[in-house]
Amino acid sequence: MEDYTLRISENNSKASALLTYLKTLDFVELSKTTDWWDDMSTENKASIERGLDDLKSGRVHSDEEVRKSVRERILNAKKG
Repeated sequence: MEDYTLRISENNSKASALLTYLKTLDFVELSKTTDWWDDMSTENKASIERGLDDLKSGRVHSDEEVRKSVRERILNAKKG
């Protein structure tokens, strides 16, 4: 058996009619799912978009740079 995924907007009357028809077919199994993106807050989505923009623009730091910076902050905090 193969699985297929269809994205159907419930706000569309033709899509609603299609879903109603598909439910009548004994060889079709329907299950409703939501995309995790749709459940996220606007603030979280904006944060992810900013991060993707940073990545595309090269505004990134290597793991080594971050570890060095954290080490320096810890050492400076111990001195203070």
